[in-house]
Amino acid sequence: MIRTENLCKSYGHHSQYEVRAIHDINVNIAKNCFVVFRGPSGSGKTTLLNIIGTLDRPTAGKVFLYDKEITSFSDIAFARLRREKIGFIFQNFHLIPRLTSWENVAYPLIPLGISLKERFERAQFFLEKMGLGDRLSHTPEELSGGQQQRVAIARAMINDPEIIIADEPTSNIDEETSAHILQYFEELKIRGVTILVATHSAIFEKIADTVYKMKNGRIE
Repeated sequence: MIRTENLCKSYGHHSQYEVRAIHDINVNIAKNCFVVFRGPSGSGKTTLLNIIGTLDRPTAGKVFLYDKEITSFSDIAFARLRREKIGFIFQNFHLIPRLTSWENVAYPLIPLGISLKERFERAQFFLEKMGLGDRLSHTPEELSGGQQQRVAIARAMINDPEIIIADEPTSNIDEETSAHILQYFEELKIRGVTILVATHSAIFEKIADTVYKMKNGRIE
C-alpha cells in the first residue's frame, strides 16, 4: 500500500548548517498493517510520517501509494489525498480553541458540503465511541489532555480514512487514556485501517505488525 524509495530530508540544504533529518529510508507497508516507528526525539520518525502523509516533501527519494508515485503531486492533489485517504492524530492535538468538541471533529467535513445536521450526527457518533458523549459542547480549554486527544482521534476518523498517521499519540496523556487509545487502534485495525505510529514508547509494540527502530535519521 505504501512504499518509500531512498527517502531523504534535509533542512538548510546546500548550506554549511544543513541538518539531515532522515537518510535513505526504504519501507514497505502492506494494507491493514499496524506499523510503529520507534525512536528517541530527533530520530526522524515525525519527519518520515509527515512526508508519507503528504504534509511535507522530501529533499530526495520517492513515496508510492498503491504503486503510484505521489511525491511530485501538486499541493492541491496532496490536499485531496489527505481529505479522502488519511486521518492525522497530532502530538499536540491541534484543536481549534474556540470550537466545541463536535465542531472540531466535524470541521474536516465542511469542504465536502455536508449539511450541519449530518456533520453534528457524525461527530456525535465518533465522540460517543471515544467516551465523550457528554462533552460535545465543551471547548478544548474545558477538557483534560486525555479528552483533547480523544477528540483529535475522533476528528481523524470523521472521513473514514484508509490510513491513520499518529505522531506520539500517548505522550501527553495519562496511562488509563493510553490504554483506551491502544484498544481503539486495535479496533481500527480489525476494520481494515492501516495505522502508522511514531513513538518513543514501547506501548504499541504488543499489537504492532512491524516495528521500525529509528536513530539519527536512519532505520536501524
